[in-house]
Amino acid sequence: MTTSGTDVPRWRRRPSERPTEILEAALTVFTERGLAGARMEDIAGAAGISKGTLYLYFSGKEELFQEAIREKVAQVLEGLASAAPPGEPVLRLTRFIEAYWTHLRRPQFASLYRLIMAELHQFPDLVRFYANEASGHTIGLLAEIIEDGIREGAFRSDEPQVTSRMIVGLLVQHAVWASHRELFPHLGNRNDKTLAKEMEDFILASLLNPGPPRSEGSR
Repeated sequence: MTTSGTDVPRWRRRPSERPTEILEAALTVFTERGLAGARMEDIAGAAGISKGTLYLYFSGKEELFQEAIREKVAQVLEGLASAAPPGEPVLRLTRFIEAYWTHLRRPQFASLYRLIMAELHQFPDLVRFYANEASGHTIGLLAEIIEDGIREGAFRSDEPQVTSRMIVGLLVQHAVWASHRELFPHLGNRNDKTLAKEMEDFILASLLNPGPPRSEGSR
């Protein structure tokens, strides 16, 4: 039996790898069955471990959900920060928009968003946690980008945090619409690339100070 790389059976992998595998399995089970319908034994089975082993790492579904969300958000934020490193403000903003839009249009985001909306009333504390971790940190990162642009004279905004919230809301809502184009005919036949370009143009028109030219690297 092979014992190298990803071919190693889950039960034979190093204990240090298990928390990540468990969290990935938990998120899959949560999105498929909902928070109420997910059982610890289902998550253990998906992770390839026993229910008893699962409890060695996590106390219950609530902790599993929180940690799974925290890890997923950390991955997304790392990707956004890498895509939009410090530099020329307009180029940095457009790269953020492109990277975030790409994330929003992945099937994993659509599944998680449906889960959050479905569990909103039954698990308000967990949904609030998701909002703080996911939306809150994303808005914070974008606000930093806008603040840097204001300091350099490229952007105009009295409240970068509010401006960031508006931009994130715009992108998320269009991603939700684009996931169900048959229900939202106002999108017309626009593909994802066209929608992203329209939103980018709208955002830049709202933010750019009169005068400074747009970067060559921006669209």
